[in-house]
Amino acid sequence: MNQQNTTKEIISCSFKNLANGKVIDKISITDIMDQTDYRRQTFYDHFDDKYDLITWIFSYDVTDLIQSIMKWDKWEEVLFHLINYLEENKTYYKKIVSNIKLDSFKDYFIYYIKQGIQTITDDYLQTHSISDSHSTLVKTKIDFCAYGLSEMLYHWVLEDCEPNSAVYHELLIKVIYFRI
Repeated sequence: MNQQNTTKEIISCSFKNLANGKVIDKISITDIMDQTDYRRQTFYDHFDDKYDLITWIFSYDVTDLIQSIMKWDKWEEVLFHLINYLEENKTYYKKIVSNIKLDSFKDYFIYYIKQGIQTITDDYLQTHSISDSHSTLVKTKIDFCAYGLSEMLYHWVLEDCEPNSAVYHELLIKVIYFRI
């Protein structure tokens, strides 16, 4: 692990600890850095603002969980890890997604989901050829899945991750395969 990520991890832990007891809008950079024994400027050496930190936390944590399995034949496992991660951190993410000022996080969340679906689709397309006429269909399906899944997950977090992650994962798989 490099020094830059170690510093970012320390800052992110400080923020997450503060978020457990405070409203996100009330957490200042000074509050975050007072817990780290770093200078306030160190925060700005790594992040633009606390909203940049919030997106980094999500990206870093989730990428660490799923990067090694981002393959077509593992997409159900990728989805399970993402859902499980959100459930394990539901108090934190409920504060994040319910904060109207964090629309930038929602945009990033959608972008991250879309990139993940694109990566998995690209893995599939390495062994399955499609005609040029189907490339628009593939792009449309990626968009449909990304926007639909990200909204579903957003609302699931707002509803305290009910039903639990295992049940919700199974429901989503049935929806994706259109099993009734």
